Amino acid sequence: MRPDDCIQSYLQTLQKRMDVVAVLMLPDPDMLIPFREGLFMLAVVNHPQAECVTRRLRVAGRMIVEQQISIWKLEQGILRGLDERLVTIIQKADVIWEKRAGYVTQIKQRQSQLPEELQKKFICIEYSRLLRYFCETKECLQRGIKLDAYHAMIMSLHSWARCIVYEAGRQPEAALWAQVKLLDPSVYKLYEELSVSAEALDKRIELLVLAIEFWMSSAMKESVRFIIELMEKKEGPWRLAELMNHPEILHSQIELPLLLEKMVQRSLIREVALYVEELACEELCFILSE
Repeated sequence: MRPDDCIQSYLQTLQKRMDVVAVLMLPDPDMLIPFREGLFMLAVVNHPQAECVTRRLRVAGRMIVEQQISIWKLEQGILRGLDERLVTIIQKADVIWEKRAGYVTQIKQRQSQLPEELQKKFICIEYSRLLRYFCETKECLQRGIKLDAYHAMIMSLHSWARCIVYEAGRQPEAALWAQVKLLDPSVYKLYEELSVSAEALDKRIELLVLAIEFWMSSAMKESVRFIIELMEKKEGPWRLAELMNHPEILHSQIELPLLLEKMVQRSLIREVALYVEELACEELCFILSE
């Protein structure tokens, strides 16, 4: 897609900047852009930025929304995961100019192919979130607060949906349920039933509780593979604080205590007691089951 003649001078200015390595443009107005009005341009720059810089510009009477993203942030995103909105923008945007031919194409390919270690980690994160929201759903149902149960169930389904996308080796996009409809129509149907069915709200939620409980039970061992492989790196028991402060877990947002409790219940790990002399008591730690 060729940009309008009225913004050619704007693009030429970007190309002359030493720090700009590529320029992408969304072909059509899109819900992904931060403002509804104007062309959306993504400028890839080769200097570090803590956050994406966004500017609104008027060029020859035409509104342009320019967002900058650093190569560093892109590379980190490929290794650790990008924001779902940004994933979709990069995949949908047309390459208007790039300093090194094929650079953006390579980024798109790498972004769409989730590394195995990252895949296991993301599945574990979302599975633990699913477990948390699932427990909240059941508790709210028992207390008779249906709308809170409904909210928790929606969050449960979103985590389940992300698990499905990660299991397919892909990154979740902004239109998450459009992805899930292609990857697992049965889960999409459950989400649809919860949202539009004429059945009583509590009955709809109870139906999904059964479905999620079955899936969580059957998928648990593979979903926590990340934790199991981490624990295999050390002989002997792990203290809870030791696990929670591990560099691979510390900032991952894994709901670790709840996940470990469930892993003990399923005999994937077991609790062992270590005597703490200064407290004159025992500390419960975790070790892999034999």
